[in-house]
Amino acid sequence: MPVHVRVCRDCGEEYRPEIVTCVDCGGKLEDRFLGDEAVSGTAPPSPTTAPETGPDLSQHRPVFASGHARDLIPFAEALEASGIAFHFVETPAEEERRAASYSLLVHESDAAAALHALSPLLGLPGPADAPPAVEAPFEDGRGYTRCPACGQQQAAGALECSECGLALGAEDEG
Repeated sequence: MPVHVRVCRDCGEEYRPEIVTCVDCGGKLEDRFLGDEAVSGTAPPSPTTAPETGPDLSQHRPVFASGHARDLIPFAEALEASGIAFHFVETPAEEERRAASYSLLVHESDAAAALHALSPLLGLPGPADAPPAVEAPFEDGRGYTRCPACGQQQAAGALECSECGLALGAEDEG
């Protein structure tokens, strides 16, 4: 049975099928099917025959975001070393003047552990019994004073980070 991987056009790194951009160089990935095609003599299945659906990330939240995929590498390595499952997600640019952004998402149940694991990388160590320092920029009634992903100072009530585009809040419905 062929193994589906994605390969970077620029540097040749291989990734799982749900990854869309190379973490090492930011290059585009191509679908490749490795394995049985040489043995069976049959062509690999066409990626257009069945649309790929990514994992359900509705119960996940971002713990770090950046405009450069390579910036996420040490954070991804820290999460992996801590045994915390994560997803690398690309958010395409919505406007010409704004670049795509990249985020690391973890399940809600792993968020506190992930924030503790990432705090030293952000230069925000805190006492062991304190809440994660990366959450400290949040103030009740005002929202985030600094983006928890990139550290950029934020205006009161900002819904999105002006630097990296991380969603900081939701618009009130009603």
